[in-house]
Amino acid sequence: MRFAVVCICFGMHLASCANAADWPQFRGGTALGQLAGAKLPVAWSNDANLAWRTAIPGAGWSQPIVAGGRIFLTTAVSPGNDRPSGMMGGVMSLTTWGIGSSTSETFQWRVLCLDPADGRILWSRTVAEARPKHGKHASNTYATETPCGSGTSVYAFFGATGTVVALDHEGNERWRRELGPQPIQNQFGTGSSPVLHETPDGGGRLLVQLYNEDDAKLVCLDAATGADAWIARRDKGTAWSTPVVWNNDGVPEVITAGQGSVIAYALDTGAERWRLAGLDTSFACSVVADADGVYFGTSSPGSKAPAYSLAAGCRGDLTLPKGQTKGGAVRWSKNKSGAGMPSPVVVGDLLYFFDKTAVCYDKRTGEEKYRKRLPSGSTAVGSPLVVGDRIYLVNERGRTVVLQAGPEFKVLAEAAIGGADEIFWATPAVADDALLIRSSEAVYCIRSAP
Repeated sequence: MRFAVVCICFGMHLASCANAADWPQFRGGTALGQLAGAKLPVAWSNDANLAWRTAIPGAGWSQPIVAGGRIFLTTAVSPGNDRPSGMMGGVMSLTTWGIGSSTSETFQWRVLCLDPADGRILWSRTVAEARPKHGKHASNTYATETPCGSGTSVYAFFGATGTVVALDHEGNERWRRELGPQPIQNQFGTGSSPVLHETPDGGGRLLVQLYNEDDAKLVCLDAATGADAWIARRDKGTAWSTPVVWNNDGVPEVITAGQGSVIAYALDTGAERWRLAGLDTSFACSVVADADGVYFGTSSPGSKAPAYSLAAGCRGDLTLPKGQTKGGAVRWSKNKSGAGMPSPVVVGDLLYFFDKTAVCYDKRTGEEKYRKRLPSGSTAVGSPLVVGDRIYLVNERGRTVVLQAGPEFKVLAEAAIGGADEIFWATPAVADDALLIRSSEAVYCIRSAP
């Protein structure tokens, strides 16, 4: 059940470029992990271009976000100092396959605020304290969901307790909702991050995906009050993906990837607009979209590991007849081609999937441009980010590979950070011209020396 434990790999958003000063939610604003103007270094180490390192209490795979000139992240703190395992001690260990471990410890779920200039922890707020009702996999944490933020607020969701909380930038609580602990398949733990969609009139909606073994619903909340705007339900079943907000030929939609299907809902009402079913597994990583279409792949042991490309303008039931690989809005589909742990990215006309390998397709035709093993030998788990024409991918040992976007495989640089015992499963973020990389122990800020 490899897919079930890889629950940090989730979430993409609209395909426009974010302001370089903000990275306000998982994979950055509405930019699908893409940024046009940041000037990130391509070389660093523990001794070079390291602006600061801040140790973080507890454990969490949530991505750091940047909103209103501050860094926010979440963590789960326990007396036993619970730490996640990496590949060999977690996902790839036969002793953990199909097994989630429960705990008798009481955890504190916290939101932290850091100063981007020097990494100081400005404040820490405990928003929930309890013994987790359900267990988690050894490689997961109880704070895997990435928060999201606006110019005035930060929103955190902890699937282990079902707590959704809105804080101001000083850590004062504005509202909270208790949606209930999430019973996840095999007690592998939660991972779907909330998504904030701000509206031109200053309002906003907060999307919280609750796909679990008892129920499966997408809850849309008023970001100002926490009140329900709408709820969309589907067949129950666990998924760890994060919703994607996409403009489908002028109509804002929310795309969710769950057990056996991908479904899109109207952002304003929650009404279903299209679906593609017939998939033989669920989703840990998320879909990706741009103005031209929607692209996704997923895999798990024993599945067909499908990959799909859908054209913009899709409506209705897009499910292909058995044995058919394309038709209607489905440009192409391939088996044994689905995503690994990281969510895919689209750069121009090219679609990229990653795990131990990098695979590049023409997004419209499905033509495979290359399939190459990544250097350094270790699998990447966190999702990639795209800065200009460069793709940054951090593997679980803290080594970043910088690739040239294009139809040919080209490694521009490799850089490493961290200690021998640190694990890197969180997706990196950007703060102005700095790269933020979170490990199992700390947050690192990588910035070119002045």
